[in-house]
Amino acid sequence: MKIRISILILFIGLLSCQNKEIPKNKFVGTWYDTEYIVPGSHLLKINKDSTFSYKGAGCDWRVISKGKWKLLGDSIELNSTSSDTCYRMFPYTRCIKFGETSRKDTLTIPNCNPNQNADFLIFSKERFYLKKDSLVYEFKASSNCSGYDTLKRIYARTAKVKKTY
Repeated sequence: MKIRISILILFIGLLSCQNKEIPKNKFVGTWYDTEYIVPGSHLLKINKDSTFSYKGAGCDWRVISKGKWKLLGDSIELNSTSSDTCYRMFPYTRCIKFGETSRKDTLTIPNCNPNQNADFLIFSKERFYLKKDSLVYEFKASSNCSGYDTLKRIYARTAKVKKTY
C-alpha cells in the first residue's frame, strides 16, 4: 500500500513539473508600413524586452525614434524615451494644413544645433492594436487631422513590394 501511495505521489509530482509554455507576445517583431501613396518607408521594431525602435525615410527626410512599450488589454502603447543626440522633434502623428509653414522647432537638447538629416518622432501614449495579421494605429483627436476618427496607419510583417514604372 505504501508503495502505491509513493508511486501516486511521485507521478503527481512529475506532472506538476511540466514546463508551462509562455504565451508568445503577438506584437513583438518587425512591422513595415503598408502605405503606397507617399514615397517612403517606415519600420517599427517591437522587441521582447519592452523596447521599440522606429525608422522612416522618404525623398528628402529621415525620422527615428526609440522608447518603451506596454500592453494595455488587447493593444500596445508606445512611449518614446529621450535622446542624448540633438534632433528636431515631431509628434508621431501630425497633420500639416496646406500652406502652413511657420512652426517653432522643438529640440531634444535645448539650444543645440540639430543634424538636418533626421528628426526624432515622439510617441506619446500611441496605441496600436492587431487586426488579423496587421498592426493598426488609429489617429487621436490631438493629431490636428480633419477626419481623424476615420484615419488609420497600418503595418504588416512583410515589407511592401516597391512598384516600378
